[in-house]
Amino acid sequence: MQFARVPTDASRATEQRLRVAVDSSPGGLLMTDARGVIVLVNREIERLFGYPREELLGKSVETLVPERFRHGHGGYRAGFTADPRVRSMGAGRELFGLRKDGSEVPVEIGLTPVVTDEGMFVLAAVVDITARKRAEDERRRLEEDLRQAQKLEAVGTLAGGIAHDFNNILFGIVGYAELIGRAKSPAEAQADLDELLKAAARGKELVERIMVFSRRQPTERRPLEIGATVAEAAKLLRATLPPSIEVRVTVHPDAPRVLGDATSIHQVLMNLGTNAAHAMPRGGLLDILVEPRYVRDSVVRSHPGLHEGPYAVLVVRDTGTGMDAAVRSRAFEPFFTTKPKGSGTGLGLSMVHTILEGHQGVIDLASEPGSGTAVTCFFPAMALSADEERREAEEAPRGNGERVLLVDDEPALARMNQRRLEALGYVVAADSDAERALETFRSRPGDFDVVVTDYLMPRMAGVDLARAVHNLRPDVPIVLLTGYMEELPEETIRAAGIRRLVNKPATMLELAGALRAVVAGARAARA
Repeated sequence: MQFARVPTDASRATEQRLRVAVDSSPGGLLMTDARGVIVLVNREIERLFGYPREELLGKSVETLVPERFRHGHGGYRAGFTADPRVRSMGAGRELFGLRKDGSEVPVEIGLTPVVTDEGMFVLAAVVDITARKRAEDERRRLEEDLRQAQKLEAVGTLAGGIAHDFNNILFGIVGYAELIGRAKSPAEAQADLDELLKAAARGKELVERIMVFSRRQPTERRPLEIGATVAEAAKLLRATLPPSIEVRVTVHPDAPRVLGDATSIHQVLMNLGTNAAHAMPRGGLLDILVEPRYVRDSVVRSHPGLHEGPYAVLVVRDTGTGMDAAVRSRAFEPFFTTKPKGSGTGLGLSMVHTILEGHQGVIDLASEPGSGTAVTCFFPAMALSADEERREAEEAPRGNGERVLLVDDEPALARMNQRRLEALGYVVAADSDAERALETFRSRPGDFDVVVTDYLMPRMAGVDLARAVHNLRPDVPIVLLTGYMEELPEETIRAAGIRRLVNKPATMLELAGALRAVVAGARAARA
């Protein structure tokens, strides 16, 4: 161990003990002077960074800082020198050290000022957290796998209710289609047609709810009407519960928007609703409430994680058996369950707790034996300006003669969408063969302002067509129509030049909105 300076009154025995202690430390110890020059390193620092100490002594500490962080490091050092006190470096940020071989290592650093007769030095305790980061990544992956497993657990319960609802919808479509053929007047036919369209819309909503629940993707939080999201999820939940359980949904009209992920909020309600149903084997009332709530300081003090301010609150209350104190204390533990073996994983409340944390929210549990259970989920409210509200309420305008290449392998659907887009003011060239449509575009790429293509098509998928079009003319916007259940990777969408996804079956308003958005975006990019 080498020191830049040794106090004159230090004995050889004390110095030797200090050398042995520092070198034997399982954590990295590194000391710099006030200018950031390294004056001491121990054996763990040598191992961690791959330098022999002779190469480090006398060098700037920035030698061990990755290039991408160096520009601000001098400022941090100056701030510490101006206010020297024991502290953790980079609180709230991920820190990395730079090894001699150019690789980076995740670290935690604690700083301690050391005042000597020769001035102030800074002792840095450096801990390699590679193993911890690996464990955290594995834990996150496991949580996601467990969340998916919990969804799969519900599939069997979902299937019966969904099949019942979907058969009713199909029955309505078939029945009204038959009545249209036998209508005695145009007015009667139009009335039956309206009912058929309503039934088709209900089928679309049901498929969308299933897609939201089954979707496996990273959480992406967006401005969200939590009341509408909960109401949609409650429809799916209601289909899974036995008739002996009454489901009552109340959404306060002033419930605020939140920055949230619809998939996750669907899962919150499905988990809480399923747990509540298990607590009511003989039936009962499941009360679902969404309301605004201003959390004041008195509530904040008793609920760590809450802050004073507005929240959107989701309350799920049942009239079931309730929980005693011992069960309540373990309710959020993964795999803890009071269900019989083979009846469930016990992941429900654990997943809800994880989802709330990801939304910067808080979950509160109130339950007593024989008095039911109430779970309250606090989501921080998000305010929207009046202009944003007006923009979202606007209807998509008609086209202005923009030229559309429309591709769908189903000729009937290609003709239908051609007529719809022409009715909206677009000039449409439709084709049911993707390869032929690509040749058309290749022969005259300047003739089209936008391309609309189906996703699943024989010989050439919509993404492949989009990619080929994008390679020929990168500025042309592309809209992809899809009824595919799986999520398309974001990088695949971007690489193919796809500007907007529209789920089938799409209404004229949805198509018009998508076309307006991509055409306006292309114009702005050219301006």
